[in-house]
Amino acid sequence: MWRSLRRLGAAVLTPGAAILPYRDHLQEQLDWLAQEIDELGGDAWVLPVVELSQVEEGKVHDQMRADRHAEYEELRTDAHAFLVRAPQHPGPDDDHGLRLRTEKELVALQRRFRKIRARDYFGSPGRLEAAQTIDRCLAFRQGISSKLTFVTDNRSE
Repeated sequence: MWRSLRRLGAAVLTPGAAILPYRDHLQEQLDWLAQEIDELGGDAWVLPVVELSQVEEGKVHDQMRADRHAEYEELRTDAHAFLVRAPQHPGPDDDHGLRLRTEKELVALQRRFRKIRARDYFGSPGRLEAAQTIDRCLAFRQGISSKLTFVTDNRSE
């Protein structure tokens, strides 16, 4: 259950309580999660928070930004590790299996970025740096595959 909440981008307030900004798609997912917990014999409530003080709202936003920033940093570190290993990566004329493994690693970096960005509700720091590092990986590997998109973060936010 907690992993599901984390995947949605929830901030944990206390043991047993988490908060998310209101979004229709999140409400539906939370309702499904609560139903699943009830079916397993547990207790779950999805309660709308209609008002927070500015201080409380700021704390929630700060925690969510910090959580996403940590995820962006981990991703940036992994992308940088790919670049450090660059001389070891196969070239366009090398074994197909080796090139495919490299392609999968790059696609996985982009997929992780998109998942983090999808739950980055308040514009966390680190997003641009993570996207730029992944794009450097893609630029290095340009030409390896048509499945690789060169611009990781094309949102104009």
